[in-house]
Amino acid sequence: MCLICGSPEAEPHFGGVSCRACAAFFRRYFHSKKAAVKCTCKERAINSHSCRKCRIEKCLKIGMTPDKIQKDFPRKFVCQSHMIPSGSSSPSSPPSLLNARIISRSTFKLECAVSSWNDFLRLRSEIGGTTDSMNVYDRTSTTKVDIELTWNMVMTMFPSTRKLEDSDKVDQKESVLEHNGALLRNFLLKMWIVVPLFHCSKYAEDYSKISNEAFEEIVFSWYDGTFEKEKELPKNDIMRVFKPFWHHFFNKTLAPIAKLKLDSEELMAIIWLVFFDHGYTNISSHCVETCRNIKKVIFRELKNYQNEGNHDEFRFIDTIGTLNIIAKEEQRVIESFLVYEMYNVRIHKDFMAIVKEERY
Repeated sequence: MCLICGSPEAEPHFGGVSCRACAAFFRRYFHSKKAAVKCTCKERAINSHSCRKCRIEKCLKIGMTPDKIQKDFPRKFVCQSHMIPSGSSSPSSPPSLLNARIISRSTFKLECAVSSWNDFLRLRSEIGGTTDSMNVYDRTSTTKVDIELTWNMVMTMFPSTRKLEDSDKVDQKESVLEHNGALLRNFLLKMWIVVPLFHCSKYAEDYSKISNEAFEEIVFSWYDGTFEKEKELPKNDIMRVFKPFWHHFFNKTLAPIAKLKLDSEELMAIIWLVFFDHGYTNISSHCVETCRNIKKVIFRELKNYQNEGNHDEFRFIDTIGTLNIIAKEEQRVIESFLVYEMYNVRIHKDFMAIVKEERY
């Protein structure tokens, strides 16, 4: 919401958050030679904007600053590039566009996505339980919570998803577990991969130095208490069967992504690109088109963000390359759950139904 006039559509402008109309007013105010002498709000019509004096005070109060207003591109420069100088029979060489300052475009979705994702993780922990104390059965039992929280976050960030067909989205009027949409079901498996990205990227060096004993304790706690009665595996057998999956996850999936040292906004771009994967066959044609359009927005904002950060041109390619890493890991996650069944590891039936679904 615009913090100046209350408009429902706002984005970052000049250091504050406002609608485009108020941003344009702010720019005009400092380009104009007019001065606001006194407040005239009492003389104005009801529901109109505040007077210039009060409106500019609101702009400054929310953090907008004239120092961030980019200078107007001189019209004389543009016009003269197409003029033929006096006494010359050929047009002058137009100035290089490389010398023109390129105005950075919006990265609003990615900036908002970080705080939304942090809220999602906080609520997920408060409602579903702390991940550190959960085994695999506990975690798969939170399918309903994951679906509800994820869909609420998606609808807030991308309102166009509200118009998807019922088969694609969550019908919140019905039982979530019975009517969770294909878009959510497709994402849940990848959620197991993308959720650790933030933590592992932040503490990549610590993970690289973890002792074998500490690593085995993490693996063992994930399966402890999850086997069917009288079919429990001893710790040595748990390490023999399941430890290779964990080694691959840390060394072949998390480590290469952590090595890129991506910012939170870049990690959010990856998560949303993973969510709006249009390569599945269990979603409608309308959903495919919606995913394509949203991915275009994410790609554009990711590129803009990296340009503003003065990153080299290969960083964008490396960031997009993580999608292939995650897609390959998704297949191994599916395989690991089939191994769980073989060794009598209990998995919640709702999550297991998603694992067995044909999506391609």
